[in-house]
Amino acid sequence: MISGTERCPQKGVVKLVASKLLRALSEKGLALLVNHGIPEWKMKAAYRVLDTFCELPDETRAKYERVSPDNHGYVKPGTEKFSDEMELRHAFNVTGCGRILPEDEVPGYRSAVDELTRDFKQLATMLLTALSVGLEQSHDFLLSKHAHILGPGNASTLRLLYYPPLGTPVQGLTRCGAHCDYGTFTLLAQDCEGGLEIQIGERWARVGHLPGAILVNTGELLGHWTNGQLPALRHRVVMPEHCGRGRHSIAFFVHPDDNIPIEPLDTKITITNQETTLCRLQKKKRSVLTAYQHLQRRFRETYAS
Repeated sequence: MISGTERCPQKGVVKLVASKLLRALSEKGLALLVNHGIPEWKMKAAYRVLDTFCELPDETRAKYERVSPDNHGYVKPGTEKFSDEMELRHAFNVTGCGRILPEDEVPGYRSAVDELTRDFKQLATMLLTALSVGLEQSHDFLLSKHAHILGPGNASTLRLLYYPPLGTPVQGLTRCGAHCDYGTFTLLAQDCEGGLEIQIGERWARVGHLPGAILVNTGELLGHWTNGQLPALRHRVVMPEHCGRGRHSIAFFVHPDDNIPIEPLDTKITITNQETTLCRLQKKKRSVLTAYQHLQRRFRETYAS
């Protein structure tokens, strides 16, 4: 659990967060952030506007669907595939300010989303600084490689997620199949419904809910940057034992600028317990590719159908 991530932190706070963050990510691939400065009411406002959007007729929602290769827009259930099971979730990707949003159909949608994109970008900036310090690089090492978050030439994305409720369990249906995130790291806010699990070695462990907290988990590019010392966290969202309620979450996927080459660092990180399962990118030693090339390969796999 990491606290002290409020805006404009002092150098001492950054060093403290860096130490705790690096330890958590190296041991589990996951950290829990508190005192991060993003109020819970902003999350709930985003959940409400997404609920309203999901209640719109299919033909109305279709106007806002994601069209490849652009990642912005609505992703209907069954479009993405991380497993052999049918995956039931609604998602709306926001890849920058000023993009098309369903404001006419859902008044307040833009203000709710714009508030969160600014806040999550601010938090991501602080964590990039902390990670740079923890990796014994200059404080702006990672910031310089993420200079255009939510702008042209950068794939960072705010994603609103809604998993509909089920009256009874359905064989072959899940909420989100097992996968690793593609970028540097992901910030995740979630409601109390639960269902998030992480892979530790050969077993799956349930992630509990702490009201107001934000999770940060490692992505494939951070794993590659650290030469596998901070491996990407494999995770999934399963159907709860009692399927009576829907689940809401907000993910902020932090990516480097598209043209940044991802070259492993020589920094040695002391790891006390590295049990997380490696994704495929970490198994390739010393390969160099740009952030854009990596992401497009992953999108081709995710939307293969």
